[in-house]
Amino acid sequence: MIKLLLLLTLLFFNGCEEKAKPRVIIKPELQLPIKCLKLDKLDIEHDFLDELDRLYRFDSSCDLRLSISYKKNIICNSTSNVSLKATGHFPKSFLKLEVRKGMKSLYSYYIDLYSNVDRDDIDEGFIKLKRDLFQKSIKK
Repeated sequence: MIKLLLLLTLLFFNGCEEKAKPRVIIKPELQLPIKCLKLDKLDIEHDFLDELDRLYRFDSSCDLRLSISYKKNIICNSTSNVSLKATGHFPKSFLKLEVRKGMKSLYSYYIDLYSNVDRDDIDEGFIKLKRDLFQKSIKK
């Protein structure tokens, strides 16, 4: 009985430590590696703008535009999500990084977060974006 209780406790804590994985979409028409990015600064917190400026030198003349969207303190009052909310697996925020040329989306990074979006999440997402888009792709 004690072994079963210990096993269940370990499984519970492992489940709580689970980190969400981002969903990344790269359209085949995007020419890799890219040379530059322009930042769409609309509706981005000052701290996040400072962090992005620290990570990359954006080019205002570039035709590829990076937009960032996020939401904090998500509250869902729907009864269909009761089990997710009760187990703590309902996201508290999300982060989306999207690269567009004109109106066409060419790259998207999206992650649900179980805490509010912060600078570390911006770092992690942008570093993934840089690996995906600025390094020479390997054709398989």
